[in-house]
Amino acid sequence: MLDYKVALDVCLDKLSIEYDIEKVDCIPQLRSIPDTCIWKVLIPALVSGRAEDVETYILFPDDFPYSMPYIIIQDDRFRYLPHISVKSRKLCLYEDGAVYDAENIEGLIRENITKTRRWIEYYYGRDNSGEYIREIKNYWEEQYDGETGIDDNWILLGDIPIETCEMVGIAYVNKKIKNGRMNVMNVVASSEGNKTLEYIKSQHKVYEIPVLYITSLEISDMPPFSMTGQELIDKIDDDNDKQIFKKILNRYGKVNVLFPIGLDYAVGGIYIHDLKVNRNGYRKGILTSFNVLTSFENKNKKLERLYVSAYSNHRIAERTAGEIMKERRFLIAGLGSVGSNLCYYLNGYNNATFSLIDRDWLTVDNLGRHLLGFEYINQHKSYAVAHYLQQYRPDREVKAQTKNLQQLKDEEINSSCALFVCTGDVMSEKWLIKKMAEGSVRKPAFILWLEPYGISGIMIYVNPNDGGSIKRLIDKVNDNFIEFCLIKQDEYINGEKLTQHDAGCNGGYALYSANDVTMFLSAMFPIIDQLLEQPSESICYRWVGNIKIAVEKSINLVKSSDMSKNTLQKLPV
Repeated sequence: MLDYKVALDVCLDKLSIEYDIEKVDCIPQLRSIPDTCIWKVLIPALVSGRAEDVETYILFPDDFPYSMPYIIIQDDRFRYLPHISVKSRKLCLYEDGAVYDAENIEGLIRENITKTRRWIEYYYGRDNSGEYIREIKNYWEEQYDGETGIDDNWILLGDIPIETCEMVGIAYVNKKIKNGRMNVMNVVASSEGNKTLEYIKSQHKVYEIPVLYITSLEISDMPPFSMTGQELIDKIDDDNDKQIFKKILNRYGKVNVLFPIGLDYAVGGIYIHDLKVNRNGYRKGILTSFNVLTSFENKNKKLERLYVSAYSNHRIAERTAGEIMKERRFLIAGLGSVGSNLCYYLNGYNNATFSLIDRDWLTVDNLGRHLLGFEYINQHKSYAVAHYLQQYRPDREVKAQTKNLQQLKDEEINSSCALFVCTGDVMSEKWLIKKMAEGSVRKPAFILWLEPYGISGIMIYVNPNDGGSIKRLIDKVNDNFIEFCLIKQDEYINGEKLTQHDAGCNGGYALYSANDVTMFLSAMFPIIDQLLEQPSESICYRWVGNIKIAVEKSINLVKSSDMSKNTLQKLPV
C-alpha cells in the first residue's frame, strides 16, 4: 500500500519546481490546528486584473487522501467571498461526497491549487449577491466580527408566519448525550394549541420567552450579516412593525426577534437582552429598553443572532419522500415483539396516525426482542410505544388504549385504513374473522405471528370484500390456522418441544430471537406496503426461518416445495 507521507514529500519536490511552496508548522491567526502536514503555497492569480501571488495554506488531514485537503486563505480581501468560511478561512471547493482518485495524490493537489486560483479570479471584484441568496443558510450561520456565536438551538413549529405577530415561545434545558452538558432549547409556535408544543410542555420544565416575528425586516444582500441595535431598527421597512417592536421590547425589556431570510424551512433571528435602563444621572423610568438599545455601551455592540429551523409536516415530507404521503390510519392490536417492531416499519409513512391496543405492560423478560428498552420497564406497552412514536414525531396523532381487540367498537376499527393483529391470541383472531363475516368490520386486516424458534413466520391478509375467503377462514381459525403453519399439528398437540414455562398459570412462551422478528417483518413489509396500495384477494404469506433448528430438535415440519431459509411462500386462503 502507498505510503502517503512519502508520497507527499515526493509531490512537494515536484510542485516546488512550479510553485513557491514550503512546509510550515502553523497557520497564522488560527488555533486548534491538528498536528499534521501543512504547506504554504503562493498561488499566482489575477486579482482585479493584476497578477499576484496569493498566500494559501494547504492542510492535509490525518485521513488524507481519503478526505480532501483543507485550503485556507487568510487574506482579508477574500473573507466575504462565496464558499469560504469567515471564521476558519477554509475554502469549499467540492461538494460533500465528492469521489476522486485517492492514488493520484499529485493530481489531486494540482486540482485543488487550480480550483483555488479560479475561485479567486472568478469571485473577487464582482457582485456575488446571487450566490449569497442561493446559499443563505451557510452564510447566515457564519460568525462575524464582534459576535460571540450563532445560537441554532431554535425550532419553529408549523409554517413560517406571513404577517408580523407575537409568537408563543418556550425554553427548556436538556442534556447532551455525548458529554452530559446542559443545553437550552428554544421552541416557538404561532399559537398555544400546537400539539408539539403541548408535548414538550408535558415532558420538560419550561419557561416562557418573548418572541416577535417581523415580516418587513429585510437582511442585507451580502455578508457580514451581523448587526447592531440601530442597524436592526433600520432594516425594519414598515413603520407599524417598528412601533410593534418598540412596544414589545419596552414591555418585556428583552425580546427574540425573528424574521425571514429567504428560506421556506428556516428563519433568522436576533436576541436582545441585558439592556440596563436604570442608570446614574437618569430618573427611574426615563430610559426605556428601546432607548438603551441604540445608545451607551450598546451603540456599537453586535446583537446575538439566531438560526431557527422550521418543523412541520411539509418540511419533514420535503426531506424524506419529497411529498406528503397519503394519510394512513393504522390500528395495531398487540404490542409485543411483532407488533411493537411492526410500528417501527409503519412509522416510515410520513403521514400516518396510530391507534395502539394492548392490555399488558413491558417487563424485563420482554426486552430481548421488543422494540423498546430498559427505560420503559413496567410501562403499559400501548402507552410506551405511543410515547416512542410521539417522541419521534410529537405532532403525530397516536392513541393508546389498555384494552383487548374484542373491546373495541366497530366504528373505531372502521376509522382505520388497516388493522394489524399481532396478539398471538386465537380468540382475538376468531372474534375478528366473525366480525368481518358479519360485515361489521369493513377494513383490511393483517394477522401476523412467528412460530416457535422462528422456524417460520405467517401473515394472513384478509380483504373484507372477499366474502368467500372469509367464510373459509372461519373454519381455519377454529383450527388455530394450523393449515398455514410450517410446524406439523402433532408437534403443537404435544407442545413440550415448542414452549418454555415459568412458574404460574401464564408462564408459557415461545422461543425466537429479535433477529427472527426483524427478518420476518423485513420480508413481509414490502408485501404490506403493496397491499395497502393495491388490495388483492385474501392471501397468506409464510416466511421460512430457522429450519435447521427444527432438524436439530427433531421438530416435524410439513412438506413444502422450497425450504430454504428466508424463502417467502404464498399460500391460498
